[in-house]
Amino acid sequence: MKQFIKKHDVWLRLLSLVLAFFLWVIVRDVANPDRSTTIRDVAVTITGEEELQSNYNLSVIEYTSAVDVPVRGPNNEITNSSLRRRITATVDVSGITDGAGEYTLPVRISTGSSDIEASSVTARVLVDEVTSESVPVRVEAVGTPADGYRAGTPEPTTTKEITIEGPASELAEVAYAYGTVDVSGRNSTFTSECQISLYNDAGEPITGTHVTSQTDTVTVRMPIYPVESIPLAVTLTDGETLTTDQVEVNIEPQNISLLGDQNTLAGITEINLGTIDLDTVRTGVPIEMEIPLPDGVRLDAGQPSTAQVTISVREEESVSTRSVQVTNFVPTDTAQGETPYTVSILTGSVEIELRGSESALAQVDVDSLSIGLTYDSVSLGTGTHTVRGVVAATGLPSGVTLVEQDVEVLIEITGSEETPSEEEPPAEEPPADDGTQTEETQPEEGGAET
Repeated sequence: MKQFIKKHDVWLRLLSLVLAFFLWVIVRDVANPDRSTTIRDVAVTITGEEELQSNYNLSVIEYTSAVDVPVRGPNNEITNSSLRRRITATVDVSGITDGAGEYTLPVRISTGSSDIEASSVTARVLVDEVTSESVPVRVEAVGTPADGYRAGTPEPTTTKEITIEGPASELAEVAYAYGTVDVSGRNSTFTSECQISLYNDAGEPITGTHVTSQTDTVTVRMPIYPVESIPLAVTLTDGETLTTDQVEVNIEPQNISLLGDQNTLAGITEINLGTIDLDTVRTGVPIEMEIPLPDGVRLDAGQPSTAQVTISVREEESVSTRSVQVTNFVPTDTAQGETPYTVSILTGSVEIELRGSESALAQVDVDSLSIGLTYDSVSLGTGTHTVRGVVAATGLPSGVTLVEQDVEVLIEITGSEETPSEEEPPAEEPPADDGTQTEETQPEEGGAET
């Protein structure tokens, strides 16, 4: 054995191996030392979302999407280009138990090598309850159509409301989805895709939230209407002293601008405001009348909904008018003796109009005119009231008519000055009616009964 070891230099060879190993360690430590570096923008993956949703009805709204990872290891490992592909960053949210809010959670780093160590890093995670609701879609026309045309109201055809989803606190800020359709130069109805955005009650766009919508566009039908100028008219019926061929009619405005279907507008030659009885109209006094609109048309923007109609007598006609002040009121209280109130007429006079020839009008005795009032003081109660009156005339000259009109008279109802008490003796029997009236029972001329 000794000869064998001596012959083959075994000890020398073993010593060479040991020396080689130590030399390799020394070379390795010198040529491939440990180094530190930072792998930047490593994508973060979230796990445990299903458990978070099922246990607490919470969802991840926002989180740190990438982190910088400090690592340390052998130089050849650190500088290997495959390290970036092998390194992973994971955040587990299944352990969240404190409800909605923002959390800072540890990131689990895997480097794919036992020789490389990664320093601890954290990520921000925002969790909240996610709900959904529907909001209306509003679309507005912008721009100016071609001359002679107006834009109607945009009509969403695919949907009139959309579903939005997000944290309950942020959904509460959303009021509607809004979009615009450009109608510049258009002269016919068209359909268009409209981009929509979310807005709050103040009309401001909502940005920077975690709310999402089911769609970003809606299909809109945009009506474009021709504008037509249509004349206004009235129908007159002859009166006793005034006929249609004796008057002139002035309507303000004379025409109105209408929007609508072109075929519908083509069939409209005028709009009749209604019928006026010449026995009931005061000449020279404007009458306000509603403008009736046919089905399928509407007023253009800025057009009035009423018209002022004024009837005047032609200059060459012999018909004259006379305005007089009537001060004679004939009140009738339907409550009669049951009323505990006193009624006073506050209106001093009412102007009425007579119509006829000048010579006949000059013969009218104003004292023959009166205004009858009928009211129930008990139903009305104390206070100031407006009641309707009826003008009556006796002995008008031939050829003179009273223009019928609504008359309003102001009355005041007050309580009795004396209220009988229980201790008062019963009233004496009234004397027999001998056909005469005492001074107290005579109504004052031009006043009210009490």
